[in-house]
Amino acid sequence: MRHLVNLKALLAAAAAVGLAIASPASAQEAATASVTGSVTAENGPALSGVRVVATNLETGIQYGAVTGSDGRYSISRLRPGSYRVLVRSVGYNVGIEETRVAAGESRTIDFTLGAAAIALNAIEVFSTRAVERRTPVPYTDVEKTQLEQQLGSQDLPIVLNTTPSVYATEQGGASGDARINVRGFDQRNVSVMINGVPVNDMENGWVYWSNWDGLGDATSTIQLQRGLSAVNLATPSIGGTLNIITDATKLSRGGMIKQEVGSDGFLKTTGMLASGLLGNKFAFMAQGVRKTGDGLAQGIWTDAWAYYLGASYKISNSNRLDLFAVGAPQRHGQRLYRQNIGAHSATFARGLSDYDAAALDRYPEAKDGFRYNENVAPVSSSYRGQQATGSKRFDRFDPSFLNERENFFHKPQVNLNWYSALSRT
Repeated sequence: MRHLVNLKALLAAAAAVGLAIASPASAQEAATASVTGSVTAENGPALSGVRVVATNLETGIQYGAVTGSDGRYSISRLRPGSYRVLVRSVGYNVGIEETRVAAGESRTIDFTLGAAAIALNAIEVFSTRAVERRTPVPYTDVEKTQLEQQLGSQDLPIVLNTTPSVYATEQGGASGDARINVRGFDQRNVSVMINGVPVNDMENGWVYWSNWDGLGDATSTIQLQRGLSAVNLATPSIGGTLNIITDATKLSRGGMIKQEVGSDGFLKTTGMLASGLLGNKFAFMAQGVRKTGDGLAQGIWTDAWAYYLGASYKISNSNRLDLFAVGAPQRHGQRLYRQNIGAHSATFARGLSDYDAAALDRYPEAKDGFRYNENVAPVSSSYRGQQATGSKRFDRFDPSFLNERENFFHKPQVNLNWYSALSRT
């Protein structure tokens, strides 16, 4: 009997506690208000999925609801006060109603929305550039700010080294000999474009970044699309598509002179002048670059110029002409990427399980270590032999050594692009 009495007492106590807990909740419900109603179109049907927002005009706190299949909504637990109730749905005019509710009150507000004509902005379609995040192509945009902060005097692909599925390096080569790999494919299988125009070599698909030296300072944005994309050009875009965009209209009026100094005699001077957008019609910019240096390794010196000229003219709101010219007359010494590791460190080479120690007889360790370059050799300064390319003859860069591999090239590119936004009106 004692246990039964105790159980009854326990149940009574639990009921009392429950009542004590429920009482404040009931009081809170009584201290709040609600707004209910329906949303219909002018022609009669109920509108479902319409967003309804009630904003407290004193505190700014918002309460929301969405209409059901019958067009009805309910917003509860409103603090007493004045509210602005706003109803918004695509294709209909906005409904607004202001009201004041007291504690415990339930106010009914019905809305009838009229149809509204919506004017959308013009849609720009580029076959070489993704413009919406919903595009089914994984891509990364590199904006001007990131270029200025991270690129410095490096070759343009290096700024993409933190991009997913990308590996870029300029190790082993000279200035302008960088290379980029996207999803495991080298740049022979990556379509590289400047303002939508392919620049890969026509024979082997390779890209020589020294031909576009200084382009990074004129670039407004870079987009890298990874993997096969929607590009409709006959370009080697198995690994991805890299589009470098220059836009004279995005630069503010003014000019700048930048000087970069580095080790091994590196010196780069950049000058740029921009008009900004004049009369909302015309923009012009010009840039020149001068770069010299001895290079980290023997014989990978550089002696280069670069220029960029860009102009844009707005014919109308739907048509624009862009004219640009880019080039980089330059010479630089080279060395092969693939060199025997024993020439740099015999100790390290012997420690490799798959290294044939007999190779050290053919490739003895060089005293200069990483600075060693098997593609350059000293020569008597009295030797006056000249370099040659086709019918052209010119003196060696330095009379004290001879480069087996030297890059001398100028590949200017001039383009006139017409952008037109087509519409039915």
